[in-house]
Amino acid sequence: MKPMVAKFATDGSHEPSGTPLWHYALDVYARPGVADELLRLQDHHHADVLWLLTALWLAERGAPLEIEQRYQPEYEAWRKTMILPVREQRRLCDKDKTPGLYELLKRAELEAEKEGLRILYEVFADQASGEADILSCLMHCLPDECQCSRLLDVVYPQDRATQSR
Repeated sequence: MKPMVAKFATDGSHEPSGTPLWHYALDVYARPGVADELLRLQDHHHADVLWLLTALWLAERGAPLEIEQRYQPEYEAWRKTMILPVREQRRLCDKDKTPGLYELLKRAELEAEKEGLRILYEVFADQASGEADILSCLMHCLPDECQCSRLLDVVYPQDRATQSR
C-alpha cells in the first residue's frame, strides 16, 4: 500500500473526486509513523489496510463496525481481482531496472485502493452514528488486541498518551 505515501510525497492536495472515506484515509496515512505501522500490519499480520482505515473512520464517526458487516462481497471481489494482483506485480517489478513501469504499477495500485475505499464508503456512508468503541471496530479487522492498541498509539499519539496518565 506504499502508493499512498508516494501520493503524499508528491501532492498534498485532495482529489475532488474522492469520497470522504478516501480523504480520511489520505489524512490518517500521512500522519507520522502511520504508513509504516499499517504496512507492518499488512506484511506481518496479513491485515487489510483499507479495512483498518475504514474501521477507524467509522469509529471516529461514532458508527460501530459489527462483525457481520466485515464481509462485503463486492469489496472482497475487487480486492482479490484488482488490488492484490496489482500490488503483487508492483512488488515483483524492479524499480531500478524499469522505473517507469514501477511508477505506473504504483499509480494503478493506488487507483485500485481508491476504488476499494469507494466500495466500502458506499456500504457505510449512511450508517447511523451513535457510540462506537474504536478498539472493538479494529478488532473486527485485526483480532490481536496488542496490534490494534499499537496502531491506535501511532494514529492518535496525543490522545493515547493523555489516557495513560
